[in-house]
Amino acid sequence: MRPVAWILGAAVLVAAAGAIAQEGGKTPSPDDVLTGEVRISLSSDYARLRVNGEEWEEHAFSDNGKTLVVHSVKRTEEQKIMLTALPSDLAPVELTIRPEDWKLVAVARNEKVWRVERKVVFQKKTAGDAKPSPAPAPATPKQ
Repeated sequence: MRPVAWILGAAVLVAAAGAIAQEGGKTPSPDDVLTGEVRISLSSDYARLRVNGEEWEEHAFSDNGKTLVVHSVKRTEEQKIMLTALPSDLAPVELTIRPEDWKLVAVARNEKVWRVERKVVFQKKTAGDAKPSPAPAPATPKQ
């Protein structure tokens, strides 16, 4: 291979790599990111999670189960989050996350994430929340 051809080939490779790096290096604006995370402080540990009535796999617990981080939640639509505490004597809690609730939060020097933070206190179930007891059997008439 001639030295001139080698230099031209190397120049083409460097130019192509520079173009790829510029396209990939474009920082998305905050409005381009459509998902975020919901951080929920819990009064009971390891609550069961449902988002819009469905099981949600993308979540993690920290602080011995007292903090729940729900990942990849669509921030452009209203979301219903249902939390059910493991002790059966506590009533479930439903949260509504609206698009205007999201805030852009810095997590590192040059990194930001859309986040909603909430606190949940589970209440004891009341008599109205408990399952109805079976109706008593009808009394047989005495003869």
